[in-house]
Amino acid sequence: MPLSLLDQLQCILPLGKKVTDNVICEETEILEKVLQRMFKVMQKVAEFSCNYVKGSGISCSGFGKD
Repeated sequence: MPLSLLDQLQCILPLGKKVTDNVICEETEILEKVLQRMFKVMQKVAEFSCNYVKGSGISCSGFGKD
């Protein structure tokens, strides 16, 4: 590998790492917000389901027994 090409690559690589780190950071922030919203929805569904079962008088005592 010619030395000039190696020198050029060494100049570019740190910039590439910085750009990669920025992209990963941005994507992680977006993912964090999505996960928080997803867990809130899951909690609401679970609460609704539990309240529905409690209100309907359905007994779950027989489930899970052989």
